[in-house]
Amino acid sequence: MDSSHQLVSRQRFSLFSLAVQAYRQGKLGDVAAYKSAILGTKAYPDIAETLSRLKTCCPTIDLTALRTLPEGTFGQIYAQHMDECHLTPLEISADVIASLPDQSLGLRYTLLHDVFHVLLGYDTSLIGEMGVWAFVDAQHYSPSYKTAAWLAHYLYPLVIPHRYRQLRAIEQHSRKLGQQAACIIAQPLEDYWSEPLSTVRSRLGLA
Repeated sequence: MDSSHQLVSRQRFSLFSLAVQAYRQGKLGDVAAYKSAILGTKAYPDIAETLSRLKTCCPTIDLTALRTLPEGTFGQIYAQHMDECHLTPLEISADVIASLPDQSLGLRYTLLHDVFHVLLGYDTSLIGEMGVWAFVDAQHYSPSYKTAAWLAHYLYPLVIPHRYRQLRAIEQHSRKLGQQAACIIAQPLEDYWSEPLSTVRSRLGLA
């Protein structure tokens, strides 16, 4: 093994150790961030450049505040989705964000994954996850996400073979939608909470 491979191995072991520590402390957002770094999630250059223009890549999501927004707004529907699925938005510590400067895509997607479900209207079943991965792959964010979509394409039908046609239908639909929509991950989605969900979808090319 050459020196560069040894360096990468040491870095990944160090990140794994930090992930274990974060897990023991109950910091699941930090665990997800370290996992992204261990897997080597890197954005394509054009995506990385677009992300760098956002005022923040890692927004803090206040579910309590979003619950108070008017019915039908993006934020209120997102909060309802999280409550119904018994989910809590992940939080990534500021020091972890600062220590992973090349992980802007992985960090942002970690925080906003459930937002994609809401924007696309997909539930959290394997069919819904297939739709999200197909959409993300079509948006061309990262080689790592292309691999994830490939794995979903082949593995999900093995888990739920009786839903094969639905898996393929949502995959095909989502790829077309991903190709025509705006680059969702690079949009300031956290600024749209108070707008009607239908308005946000139209703006992003998801209507």
